[in-house]
Amino acid sequence: MKINTTNLTSALIISACLSGCSAYKALSQPGPADLSGIGIGTPRQEIFSRLGAPKMVDAAANGDKQDIFEFQSGMHQASKIRAVFYAAADVFTIGLAELILWPVEITVLESATCTGIATYDSKLKVESWHISNKKNSGQEC
Repeated sequence: MKINTTNLTSALIISACLSGCSAYKALSQPGPADLSGIGIGTPRQEIFSRLGAPKMVDAAANGDKQDIFEFQSGMHQASKIRAVFYAAADVFTIGLAELILWPVEITVLESATCTGIATYDSKLKVESWHISNKKNSGQEC
């Protein structure tokens, strides 16, 4: 049986290009958002230091200042060890494991895109704080 070298070369190039995608995705995922200590009475600047600048600044129905934050919340940093298993699977399957691992990584294990809405009193301290998932993912905010 004669093996077509062009097909073999193409398959090797594609598997070399695909290998490592899931490992890279696992290593570049952010950790969980630090929301500890954010709640009623938290100063506005404290929220800024944890979540960054708000995506939108608005006024609530009663006229109080309201900030809308959008942030990423991923898995615990120790979960990045899965990249070692991804790399080993790539080596042993000559990159074919990426056909399963990469789609799993970008769907089920993707970080959550979260929205936080903070409403402030006259002293710019949090009066109400609500968090929700903006996008369905395997993670929670």
